[in-house]
Amino acid sequence: MARSKYTAGDIVDILSSRIEDGAYLVGNKIPNELTLCEEFNVSRYTMREAIRLLQERGLVERRKRAGTKVINRFSRGKYGLDFEAADSLGRYLRNTDLSLASVEAVLEAQPAELTLDENLKDWMLLNTYRSVPGVNRPISWSYIYIRKEYSGIVEMVGKVQGGTYALITKLYGETVKYVDVEVSASTFPEPIAQTLKYDSKDPALLVIRRFYNSSNKLMEVSISYYPPYEFQYATRIVL
Repeated sequence: MARSKYTAGDIVDILSSRIEDGAYLVGNKIPNELTLCEEFNVSRYTMREAIRLLQERGLVERRKRAGTKVINRFSRGKYGLDFEAADSLGRYLRNTDLSLASVEAVLEAQPAELTLDENLKDWMLLNTYRSVPGVNRPISWSYIYIRKEYSGIVEMVGKVQGGTYALITKLYGETVKYVDVEVSASTFPEPIAQTLKYDSKDPALLVIRRFYNSSNKLMEVSISYYPPYEFQYATRIVL
């Protein structure tokens, strides 16, 4: 058998899209393992891994001699963040892969979502996205603004696990004292919608985080867009 061009992650992306688009309806079975192996020209080992990843997303349920049945159209919110848990953001960052799409060293205008508190010449922009380990499909997008004095972290982004604020701490010894977080309903800007394979009219969660050091200096601002089907945010209000 000639080597297939598909990885397990590629197959997960394709089957997930079919489920979301209604090609495989909730309550119905997806094609059997042998049929899928023939379609994608992959081994049974690769196909079983792909189905396992679909199960992890909460999209399908597999039973012996009963086949694989679709149980959800959209992935469950397994990448949730709890506003009360200080390490919740850290856990999410450790459990996803960060990729750097591009860098803008010179900013022409303030971000549409907010106004930076300093002259734009002091800031640079990192265009980034996160994906599930082993799966190529991006699951979120973040515009990350950092002060140019921390530009040394750029070469480390995507190569060292964690968030960019952790890289600033590691390379420059800065400590994050607190993070201001804003969450609002939004839609996906067109370029992000294309990357995440959503429509620009689809609902999105917009999360803005401002990272301050021990001197109350703003070090970093991240503007993130998340599909609501895959992310959950929880907090507790005590009255």
